[in-house]
Amino acid sequence: MQAFANRRHRVQSAMNKNDVAIFISAPALIRSNDVHHRFRQDSDFYYLTGFDEEEAVLVLESDRSILYLRKRDPEKETWNGPMLGVDRAVATLAVDEARDINSFRTDLPAILKNRESLYYMFGRNREMDGFLLETSDRLLRRSRAGDFGPSRIIHSAVLLHEMRLIKDAGEIELMREAADITADAHLALFEKTRVSMFEFELESIIHEAFRRRNATEAYPSIVAAGKNACILHYIKNDEKIGQDQLILVDAGAEKQYMNGDVTRTYPSGKTYTSPQRDTYEVVLNAQLKAIDRTVPGISMEEVHNLTVRDLVSGLIDLKVLSGSVDENIESGSFRKFYMHRTGHWLGLDVHDVGSYNVDGMPRKMEPGMICTVEPGLYFPEDESVPQAFRGIGIRIEDDVLVTSGKPEVLTSRIPKSIKEIEAIRSGA
Repeated sequence: MQAFANRRHRVQSAMNKNDVAIFISAPALIRSNDVHHRFRQDSDFYYLTGFDEEEAVLVLESDRSILYLRKRDPEKETWNGPMLGVDRAVATLAVDEARDINSFRTDLPAILKNRESLYYMFGRNREMDGFLLETSDRLLRRSRAGDFGPSRIIHSAVLLHEMRLIKDAGEIELMREAADITADAHLALFEKTRVSMFEFELESIIHEAFRRRNATEAYPSIVAAGKNACILHYIKNDEKIGQDQLILVDAGAEKQYMNGDVTRTYPSGKTYTSPQRDTYEVVLNAQLKAIDRTVPGISMEEVHNLTVRDLVSGLIDLKVLSGSVDENIESGSFRKFYMHRTGHWLGLDVHDVGSYNVDGMPRKMEPGMICTVEPGLYFPEDESVPQAFRGIGIRIEDDVLVTSGKPEVLTSRIPKSIKEIEAIRSGA
């Protein structure tokens, strides 16, 4: 728990003496009738507490932390499992105080009294938004009595999200573990995929690999055979795999709230066809260059723009586009075949927090940041595309840690060269 306590102290040190910060746990969500979705704690709340129960509030003052949580309830524990409870929270979570969640609303006026600023992630919980605003307003209207409430409400992302962008040593180790579990799943797919299987059968292989190591899906897995790979967020995963198709699998494991995010594209048979091979080499060449560029001092925007140039050059070589690289970039003609960014931050959230721009300029990368590098090419089945390429969709994605030197590819255990993949597929 020391890591979580250190994070709270960093937040507190960034606050003024008369400020207060309030963080709300994620709500329990109904899946159907009285059946709940599996609970997943709010990432900011977990980052500061390591606590994964619902109905909790963390209050940070400049010199004190208070956690409001549920009291233990034997009947609820019979149905849903053990609860930490108020009595054990201080020792277990290293907070200064623990109180019954039922007292939070009663305590709130005292918490906000004579505070200048309130840090709070407004917009996610309408009921709590309204209650905090009403309480603040009541205190402000009592100023004649010498009391006041916060006149400024500042989104807590200002305090937290820049912190979360730079990973500490413990987070990096968990990211390595999530990457390793993710590798297990992709390697199993390379070995077990057969023509005439269904996409959902491959999805089940992914789930098995994750659960075997007590991990879950970081996001709904994309298992897209053939033309389905041209649907960027395809998650139906219900079609049969045909001969000489490419299979695009975008799947990552979540381990102790840290996430992997990897895409590989491999043949349904033993080898890539000539058009598939040619396209794959364009994407792989662009990805390898983009990874090499992922170093301190460069921005993700620069990496993306250079990657676009590499892909456009490849599209011209494939005779999918004509004209010069500059002409195609200026006209945007490439966007029909490459319509997304080259990467995003990765961590507690798959699309992790942290600004991509600082003072109006693209942010420069620093050691401790983790991002994806994921160029792709997608050819719709229409007459503007040469026949040989129609229905081909390829993306290659890895998770990359920015270091003080060369980038560390956390997911390097998953093969991606044509030679490596075909060797596995031929021997599978």
